Amino acid sequence: GDKGADRDTLIGMTFEQCPDDFQAHVKNVVHGSRAAKMGVKKGDVVSFAVALSNLSEEESKSSLMAEKLIKRLESVGMRTSYRELFDLLLSKTTNNRPIGIVFRRWKRSTSTLAASSTSIPKLLSPKNGVNILNPLHSADKDTEFNMSDEFEWSTDFLQALSIKSREYEFEQKVPFQKNQALEENESVLSYLPRPNIDTTSNLSMNFFSMIALAERYNCGASNLPISSVTFMQSALGVNRNESSNTEENGDFLSHRTLCSLVEQAVGLIFMRQKLELYSLADVDGGVGSGFVVARTGDASWSPPCFLSTLCKKHGGNNSSQTMTLIVVRKTELINRLILGDTVKFGASKKQKMNVLIRDAAIIGMNDGRFNVVTEFMAATTVNEEQNQSAYALAVASEEILNAREILAGNISPPEQSVDFYGALQSLECPYSMHSHPILPDSLQSYCDTDWVELSPHGLGTVSAAHGGMRTLLKLISQGGMEEEKREIDMFARKFKYYLMDGVPVQLVLPSNPGCREEKVLRLTIKNSASLSESVLEISRKRRPGVLNVGMQGSFVATLDNITRFSRNPPTLVNLDDEEKKRFFSFETDLSGTPIMMLAKNRKDAMLLLCGMKLLMEREKF
Repeated sequence: GDKGADRDTLIGMTFEQCPDDFQAHVKNVVHGSRAAKMGVKKGDVVSFAVALSNLSEEESKSSLMAEKLIKRLESVGMRTSYRELFDLLLSKTTNNRPIGIVFRRWKRSTSTLAASSTSIPKLLSPKNGVNILNPLHSADKDTEFNMSDEFEWSTDFLQALSIKSREYEFEQKVPFQKNQALEENESVLSYLPRPNIDTTSNLSMNFFSMIALAERYNCGASNLPISSVTFMQSALGVNRNESSNTEENGDFLSHRTLCSLVEQAVGLIFMRQKLELYSLADVDGGVGSGFVVARTGDASWSPPCFLSTLCKKHGGNNSSQTMTLIVVRKTELINRLILGDTVKFGASKKQKMNVLIRDAAIIGMNDGRFNVVTEFMAATTVNEEQNQSAYALAVASEEILNAREILAGNISPPEQSVDFYGALQSLECPYSMHSHPILPDSLQSYCDTDWVELSPHGLGTVSAAHGGMRTLLKLISQGGMEEEKREIDMFARKFKYYLMDGVPVQLVLPSNPGCREEKVLRLTIKNSASLSESVLEISRKRRPGVLNVGMQGSFVATLDNITRFSRNPPTLVNLDDEEKKRFFSFETDLSGTPIMMLAKNRKDAMLLLCGMKLLMEREKF
C-alpha cells in the first residue's frame, strides 16, 4: 500500500468477499489514494486479476501494453474469484510481479435496498397486454422491452453459477484452511480477509444474499440495511450436523457436473420469473421472461431467441423472483419452440435418475447455492414481438424474423450480449479461462528431471548440489523455512485445482506413434484427507452438444499405483524437437509401457511433471 493513510491497504483499497458471487468487492477507498485517483469506488467488483508473468521487463513497464492485455483477457470471459485474488496477492511468486486488475461497476444502484417496494419489476413480457401462456393474466402496461437488462442478469447469473460451483467443489475436495499455512500477521490480511467458503448449509445468510442479488435487477426491495446483508455470513451460526455431506445430498451443484451438462447441451434456456403474481389452485407462480440459445451446425452457440414464460414456484425458494437455467439435452424440445409450440419443463422429487441422462436439467439457486431443482414446472414459448424489436437493426423493417433463423445462427447476436457469451465460454473452457499456477523459485529446477518412486531422493537424476525434491522438502520442513513452505503449500493446492479443471493433452500411442488423440488429463479426488485413493484419468475430449454419458476414460490410475514420471521420450518414439519439449509420461505398477502424451505447450509439460512429483512426494513420503 501507499505510505501514510494507505499503509494497510492495496494502493488505498480494502476488499470483502461477496457471498452472492464469491468475487472481491471494494469495501473502502481511501480519499486521495492512488486507487481513488484511478477512479475506483466503493462497491466496485474485481472482475479479473492476473500476474503479468509473460511480459518482458520493457512491456511490463508499459501501462498501455499491460492494460491492453488484461482487458482482452477479461473481455473474453476470464474472471477471478475472491480466493484466486487472495492467492495472487499472498504469494511472493506472483505479488512480486506486475499485477493487472480489471474492475467492473454495477450499472444499478443497490441503495434502494433499504426502501420499501410496492411496484412490480419490469420483466420482459408481451407488449399486447395479454400473456400468451395465460390469457387471464394481463401484463403490466408499463412493461417495456429492455434487452440490456436481460443480458445483464443472465450474465451475472451465469458467472455466479460458474464461480460458486467451482469454488464450492474446490473447498470440499481441497479445503483452504487445511492446505494453506498462513500467519495471522500477514500484511495481505489488513486489506483482504482470508477466504471463507462454507460447504455446510447456512439458510439465513444465503436467503438475504439472494435478496441482495435480486435487488440489482429491480426485483423488489427489503427493509434490511446493506450492512446486514453484506456481513450476515460472519454473524450467523451454522448447524454442521444437518448438512455435512453436501455433495451427496445435492446441497450444491459440482463444477464438473455443470461443465458436463453444458458441454452436452443442445440448448440453454435462461428464465427470470416474478413469483406470486397469480394463484391457480393455491399454487404460487408467476410470469417472466428469458431467452434460449441453441447449438448451431459448428457446435457454437446461436444468437438469443427471446421467450415468454409462466412458472410454478419451486420448493424451498423464498425469493420474490427466481432465476433459472434449463439445460436442454433433447433436440426435439428446441424444435418445438422453433415451431411455435408452448413447451413445458418440469421436475419433481420423485425423479431419481442421474441428472446427466435427463432430457432437461433445471438449475436454480436455493439456500444460496446453485443446485439441480427438484420441484419445478414452467411453460415457455417464443416471443416474436421481442425478437423483432431486438433484431430490428439487423433485418429490413418489412421482414419477419422467425425463431428458426435466429437459432440456426443466420443473424448476428445483439452487441449487448458480448459479456454473456464470454461467461458461457468460461464453463466450456475452464482450462483456458482461469490463470494457471506458477512454479515457485524453489521448484524451478525440478521441471525436467524424472521422478522414480524407489529413488532414495525422489528424483531419477540426482545432482550432488540439490539432492532431489524429497531432500528439499525435508530441509524446508525441518529448517523452519515458513515462507518457502507457504509457497509450496499454495502451489500444491493450486496445482490440484488446475488438474481438477482438466488439462488438454494429446495421447501418443506406442502402436502408432504418429497418431495423436485429443484427450483431457484430470484429477478426481476421492478423499480430501488423502490423495492415495485419488484417480488420475485420461479421457476423451467431449464434442460439444453430443451426449457422452458413461464415457469411459482411456486410462485410469490411482496415485498409489504410479511409479514414475518423465519428460524424456523413449528413443523408439519419433518426435520432432517441438514435440519433445511438450512430452510427458507416467508409468504405473500395472502398465507394461509408459502412458505417453504431449502437453499443449512446454510450460504445461514442466508444470505437470513438477506438480505431480510434488504431490507424490508429499503424499507418499
